[in-house]
Amino acid sequence: MKHGTDTESPRLRCYECGCQYGYLGSNPHPGRCPSCGSRCVSPAGELVVINVEKWQNATGLSKIWVETIDERDRQFRFEIVAAGSEGKVVTVTVGDAVLDPAMDPSLQRLPPVISELVAHIGISDLEPGRTSPA
Repeated sequence: MKHGTDTESPRLRCYECGCQYGYLGSNPHPGRCPSCGSRCVSPAGELVVINVEKWQNATGLSKIWVETIDERDRQFRFEIVAAGSEGKVVTVTVGDAVLDPAMDPSLQRLPPVISELVAHIGISDLEPGRTSPA
């Protein structure tokens, strides 16, 4: 594990203490903050979708919950609200910690597997800066 300004590896973040760090290795990172030990950190490796729930009302407003696990068996849940094809990420849950993407812009960028799934459902315009349509 390497702290500081490692520009060769993607930046990882602890959502508990705010530590940003890099990881060098061929396997996914350990899924634990090197500073505080929290497991509330960026996904390790690829996310696998394990469940999708969708709700929609008569006016076209909808919510989608996408549950995933990373390669360290940690659960991540993404909640997206949408009006038609326009959507916004409103919460990201890592384990038991519910995170607000408005407080951390890195949470507004969905992993590719989530973006593809949401686009397949019909939400093709996910803008990080958009205010919630709900």
